[in-house]
Amino acid sequence: MRLILSFSIIGILILSSCASLSGDPFGKAPPETYPPNCGPENRYKFDATISSKEDFINFIKTHEINEWVRLDDYKDESKEVQWDKVLAAIKTENIGGRTVYILNYNPIFEGEGYYQMCSGFTLKMTNDGHVSVYGCCGK
Repeated sequence: MRLILSFSIIGILILSSCASLSGDPFGKAPPETYPPNCGPENRYKFDATISSKEDFINFIKTHEINEWVRLDDYKDESKEVQWDKVLAAIKTENIGGRTVYILNYNPIFEGEGYYQMCSGFTLKMTNDGHVSVYGCCGK
């Protein structure tokens, strides 16, 4: 009886860990309400495998993730992204067995006759293609 119970518990643990690997690694769905001038958090799933910070950069270069993924604060005077600075700014962490590549950045918001630097945007991408984009812009 103990043997059956032990195998049952192990089986449940294995199945629950596999389920978390196939689901959204960023947790429950983003809230429907959010602070003024912020969010919502956008989440996507791309058919991509990212195995390094360089792969993450290549993905950013070759995919239009959404309209807020603009690396304006990493651009030089000629408006070219300084990819070496982007590479140096990328952080990694582990979530549920996945590697998550994280880039904090600040796009420029252009309104009617003005523009302002937004603050606090974060782009996250897992090694298996899950993406999260969140940030705030405005007063």
